[in-house]
Formats: sequence, structure tokens, C-alpha cells
Amino acid sequence: MKEVSDPTSDSPGADALGRCSLAGVRALVVGLGRFGGGIGVTRWLVSQGAHVTVTDRAGRETLAQSVEAVADLDVTLHLGGHDPHDLDSTDLVVVNPAVDKARSTLFQAVVRRNIAWTTELNLFCERCSCRVIGVTGTYGKSTTCVMLAAALKACQRIGNVAYTGIHLGGNIGYSLLADLDAVRTTDLVVLEMSNAQLEDLPRINWAPVVAVVTNLSPHHLDRYGTYAGYVAAKLNIIGGPELTTLVIVGELDNDAETILRASVAGPTDRLVRAARPDPPIKLRMPGEHNQGNAACVLAVCHHLHLDEAVVRDALKSFAGLPHRLEYVGTFDGVHYYNDSKSTSPATTITSVKAMTQPIVAIVGGQDKHVSLTACAIALVRACRRVICVGESGPVFARAIRAAERVTDSTIVREVPSLTEAVRMARAEARPGDAVLFSPGAPSFDAHANFVERGQRFINAIDELTHS
Repeated sequence: MKEVSDPTSDSPGADALGRCSLAGVRALVVGLGRFGGGIGVTRWLVSQGAHVTVTDRAGRETLAQSVEAVADLDVTLHLGGHDPHDLDSTDLVVVNPAVDKARSTLFQAVVRRNIAWTTELNLFCERCSCRVIGVTGTYGKSTTCVMLAAALKACQRIGNVAYTGIHLGGNIGYSLLADLDAVRTTDLVVLEMSNAQLEDLPRINWAPVVAVVTNLSPHHLDRYGTYAGYVAAKLNIIGGPELTTLVIVGELDNDAETILRASVAGPTDRLVRAARPDPPIKLRMPGEHNQGNAACVLAVCHHLHLDEAVVRDALKSFAGLPHRLEYVGTFDGVHYYNDSKSTSPATTITSVKAMTQPIVAIVGGQDKHVSLTACAIALVRACRRVICVGESGPVFARAIRAAERVTDSTIVREVPSLTEAVRMARAEARPGDAVLFSPGAPSFDAHANFVERGQRFINAIDELTHS
């Protein structure tokens, strides 16, 4: 397999620096994405003079928002399925992280035909001229990235810092490719990196100068088969000591810890454990896990010799991100929280633990055929009611009924729609309770993405409380 960044490649325009002039290159972007994951790289390729075709298995109607976002470009869209004949006139393939390369017949054809291929993340990283702080983890990475960027900017406003600008992007939903011309060598990039994005990072012999791993727990096992495989993908964020000077890690279980130890070669002092803030920071967001996110930010800022008091003040004022334990409002004495970004059972467990009030929980989404046992036990122990919805709703309900041996309460309900779930939650909740929408599953059974799902939850609350 050849990567476009490989200096020995005979792909068009390859130079000795491992970078390519893409003018005139015939590029195939595999995966536009329902959440627009291919938009940034498509727009950038066009700006570089490439002739771009975009292919996606989903149809135009499903991809309507993403299609609209590239409607002004001179690109060819082949939607509703992949056509191997697209490879006949392709110099370079850019693979969306959502594409499972081990199962994609189109990607396997790319490999067999020895066509140069890369990813958006690799295109950016090999061209980025400044220091990068990379952040990954099973949950909390987006919040940690925005927290960190806010702290860095606050310190910059005070002055006497060793950087000139901050750029935030990556898996958080913003492609930094378009910002490459504005990035100065003295800037800092805060880059959120998902497991899928990290799979191919070793192919370009690049890693962030500072690597942050917020936490690790089983996730995406349908893609990797084993927890060890998932952890190994995540820990691709760590390069050798000549690339990554500092590795900051939060809480890890024994299995992840073992793999981490094998991944961190070189001086042991470059591995730093993110200690919980002492004294704790009075965050506006609930949950011990957010104290863990703040601990990672403090560790990075300490490494950069920044004023801890300024960093703490920035963290105290941070309001959190939409759809991540987002406080929606209090109605009739009941507090409503939108945690639509919860796409795995582990994140739902974390969110349940973050609540200090009695809980009426709404769970369920796309069925990923993962174990729900631990999540069900956590729900039974913490919740007054659990309302199950979506494709995995019946699976959650069965797991919760099995877990009822832990207590002796009957708490589970099943409903056909999210609107009905909100209606039932309102009826079941008592003043002082929290209604927590934390699906513990992806959104794609009924929604384009977690943002649309979260907004539907908010709209349902609004309709009921103002009707």
C-alpha cells in the first residue's frame, strides 16, 4: 500500500518532503458522511486544484445537509453506493474515518490496485508547521479540547506565553486543513483525535508533541473485535520520544495500562498522570469525569509553564459543550439534561454517576450488539425510572430487567419514540429529579447524527412545557 505522503511514492507530485502538490490530481473522497466528515477535506482538495469525486453508500436524501455544504464546488458526487470503476481514473483516495477499512470492499480494491491513499488527519498532520497537542479518549476528549483551548487563550490574553495563536479542530467537527495557510510555526494546535483517525497515523511517522489520553473503556468493539485492538488504535497517538515529548493520561483500567506501558518507550518521565485538581475546581459542569478532564488540562498547562490561577479561572467559567450533559432547563421543579453525545454504554454510566439528584433516564439508539450488563446495573442502582427507546431500546430493557436482581424494583419502560419518552419522563419525574437523556448508543437508527437527536430531545421538552 502506498500513502500519498510517502516520498518514494510514484503518485502524482510526490516530493522529497513527503508532501504533494495536488494540482491536477484526480482524488476520490470515500465517505461524505451524514455528519459532514468529508466536507472539510473535499473543500480543501478543490482549493488545492484537485479534480474531486465523492462517493458514499448513503443516498442523496440521507446526506442532504452534507450535499448542500459542497453544492458550490465543482465536484462529482456518486451517492447511494460505491462503484469500483471510480478507481479507474483515480490518483489518490482519501478515506473517511467512518469507513471500516477491514470490511470495505472498495478499500480492499484500492489496496489490491496499489492506489495511493491517505486520510484527512494525515493530510493535515504532515503539513502542519507548529506544535500539536493531541487529545484522545473514550469520552471527554471534545470537552477537554475546548477546555484546553479556552485556558490557553486566557493565558495568552494575560501575556508572557511561548505561543502566538491557538487553533482547535479535528474530530470535534472542524477540519483544520482550511487553516493551514494561517498556522504559524509559533502557534499551538489543539487536535481532537478519534480511534478511527488514529488508525493510520503511524503511516506518516508523525505524532503530537503532547499526547493526552483522557480515559479508556470498551467501545467500538464491532470495529476492532477486542478491547485490546481498540486501545492499540487509541494509543497510536503516542510516538517515540523524538516525536512525543509528553504523554498525559487520566484513569485507565489494568488492560489499557498494560498496553500503555508497552507504547511509552524512552524516558519514563515523559509519562505524566493527570492528578485530580487539589483543591477541586468548581466547574459549571457536573460529574467527577469533568474533574478528570480538568486535570488533563492542568497537566498540559503546567508543562507549558502557564499561570495556574489563570487556567483555573478559565476552567471555572467554562459552560460545557452542547449535547454533553448539557443543562436544558428546570420545569416544574425537574431538571433536564441533554447527553445525546453519549454513544456508548460506558458514557451513560459516567453520566449517571455525575448526577446528584434522583434520575429518570432515557436510553437507547442504534443497536451495536455490545454488552449492556454493566450499564444496566448502573441504571438500576441510580434511577427512579429508565425509559427505553430506539432500535436498542428492547435490548436495554432486557438487560435492565435482568439487572433488577441487584435491587428489587421494577423501573423499566419501553416507548416507541423519543417524543413519547420525554412525555413519559415528565409524567414520572418528581420535583428535584433529573431527567437524563443519555442514549448509550449511536443515533443512526432514527437520526442523522447526535446533534439532530439532541435537538429533537430539546424540542420535545419545549413543546411539552409550553403547550
